[in-house]
Amino acid sequence: MAVFILPEARELLRYHTRWNDRSMTPYVDDLIDLWAQNDVNGVVDTCIQGPMMTRFGIIPSDNRSASRIMKLEPFYKKIFARRELRVYRSEGRILIDVPWRHDEVWLGDLLTSREYESSQGLPLAIGMNLYRECVTAELTYHPNLLVGGTPGSGITEFLQGLLLSILIRQTPEEVDLYLCSSSNLSFEECAGLPYCHVISSVRQIMAMLSDMSSEIDRRSELLYRSGCRDIYQYNERGGLMRHRIIMITEYQKLFKSNKQAAMAYILRISQMAAPIGIHLILASSEPSCLRGLRDSFPVRACLKVASPTDSKILLGESGGEHLLRKRSLYFLDGNDPDVQLLQCGLVTSREVRNIADALKSNYVNVKRQSIFDEIEEDHGSGGSRSGKGGGLFSRLKD
Repeated sequence: MAVFILPEARELLRYHTRWNDRSMTPYVDDLIDLWAQNDVNGVVDTCIQGPMMTRFGIIPSDNRSASRIMKLEPFYKKIFARRELRVYRSEGRILIDVPWRHDEVWLGDLLTSREYESSQGLPLAIGMNLYRECVTAELTYHPNLLVGGTPGSGITEFLQGLLLSILIRQTPEEVDLYLCSSSNLSFEECAGLPYCHVISSVRQIMAMLSDMSSEIDRRSELLYRSGCRDIYQYNERGGLMRHRIIMITEYQKLFKSNKQAAMAYILRISQMAAPIGIHLILASSEPSCLRGLRDSFPVRACLKVASPTDSKILLGESGGEHLLRKRSLYFLDGNDPDVQLLQCGLVTSREVRNIADALKSNYVNVKRQSIFDEIEEDHGSGGSRSGKGGGLFSRLKD
């Protein structure tokens, strides 16, 4: 096969060369004037302009001033000309989060970031924080990710960004992807890539999960016989074991079809598959279906949900119901118990097609080999040029 050329994010995706900083001084002056009129004493000690939101941190002089600052929320909406903003207390301070319609975060901002590009493992670009830093989830260290959010919260765009952050970084020699499609995210652009297996029906998804459960036993035995502790050591010693990444976008369909079997497969894969390179990205637009799975997924993303109960299912605490903007999310990275507030990246359908076309061009180049190379390939591989066998759930070649 010809050398596999990965797409270049800087050529195919939009990203900011500079952010549109605006002066916050007039807004701070308006806040101070408002407090003076209402006999309030407070100091604005923080003004952070993050993506799609600016946060003002206020230190009140006493409890009376703190209470009055909280009650002036209707006036803040007039100052910032925003119907949606959030005023709340946090660690002795009062925070005002003002969402802006400017400075959209694009997926290209994440995939061209220093944090993403410097990763040596299997990074997923999760989002950007208030300080414009890209936050990633490393499948190398935490092999699974749980995602929840209501329809319209940006969950489709978030999952699309996760997929592209894999495709733009990993070659077919390193990964196989099993993409369980849905009505909102069909993965049709990836259907032509031999290492992307697109599955649509509940029956096929359950069959794939059954196959993965058997693969856990097969790979565990292989590692035991080779004296390797995990997939990384096995590959370092000259083996070829690809990472298998499963993305299920609508877990509620499996849950409602066969709750017991679906949960059994998901729990087994999430708890046992880490050393052998099987990874699970599990998402649902009905977070109630994810109850009972949280402890098996230390890395979790919560986009806007309908109720505090849904937020507690994903994060262990409320807050997800208060997210102000589409594609805003709370993220737990598996190491820090505190959640991070992030904005995931926006990508257009044209950019998705461009990346898919760039990946497919690798296989077009294979067909342009000489007739003698093709004859030699056919004799050497039994007519299969992809090296993956004929079936959808073919066994891994080691």
